[in-house]
Amino acid sequence: DIVTAYRQLAQAGAALVVGPLTRNAVTALLEEPLPLPTLALNAPEYRSELPENLYLFGLSVESEARQIARLAFSAGRQSALTVTANNVLAKRIQGAFTDEWLKLGGIITEHLNFAPTQGSHPKLRAAVAKTSADMLFLAADADKARAVRPYLDSTLPTYATSLIYGDRFDAGNNLDLNQIRFVEMPWFLLPDHPAVMAYPRPASPMNVELERFYALGIDAYRLAGLLAAGSLSPNSLPLDGVTGQIGLDGRQFTRALTAAQFRQGEAVAVAIHEAP
Repeated sequence: DIVTAYRQLAQAGAALVVGPLTRNAVTALLEEPLPLPTLALNAPEYRSELPENLYLFGLSVESEARQIARLAFSAGRQSALTVTANNVLAKRIQGAFTDEWLKLGGIITEHLNFAPTQGSHPKLRAAVAKTSADMLFLAADADKARAVRPYLDSTLPTYATSLIYGDRFDAGNNLDLNQIRFVEMPWFLLPDHPAVMAYPRPASPMNVELERFYALGIDAYRLAGLLAAGSLSPNSLPLDGVTGQIGLDGRQFTRALTAAQFRQGEAVAVAIHEAP
């Protein structure tokens, strides 16, 4: 369906295509000749040479995991323990962190997984207590992280992706996540930054997940303008975006997010190596 829709847009005289938003739809475009500049809002399901005119921009948690690896390593961490929720997305995040960590020269002491039921959590606590790692990478969303955190060593520096930030309206829900370091877009962490203040907030309150897509739309609109004008150049990038500092690697737009830490249940922008 996405290929048919794309061809119809080209025949109708469109100058630029923004989208699609899902991984499988972006993957469907990989084998298609693309006559128009196209800004896809996700990554394909597998690595491939991109067709002419196809640019990628999205909210990749795998790229966040790689950024966390670089930030933690630059802060002097050398050995990591990974704790991963038992689902496909969490395992993708853990895989991305591990791949980047090993490339940097870091050591993985152990990979631990946990199930949603609390019956296995005491065993997890015992395994974490035996680790010699100097940091822990937690690959889980906010709900699963809140459930498992009491069974982890709170004195061990713990890192995560933005998936851990699921509730910004009730700090009490995040108290179990205190001291965890993660990365998140400036849209949430730096509301008074001039590059963020320039854009209106949603008319109605949104949950964090949905508002991330709202912010993605702001930056996608700005990048689409550069593409349409043929203005992509070293002078136009990096772009001070609401979703992060946006650069370009080939035809893949990259995002450098803001480092943060939970303090008293609130997400606070920090230097990643800042002491709790």
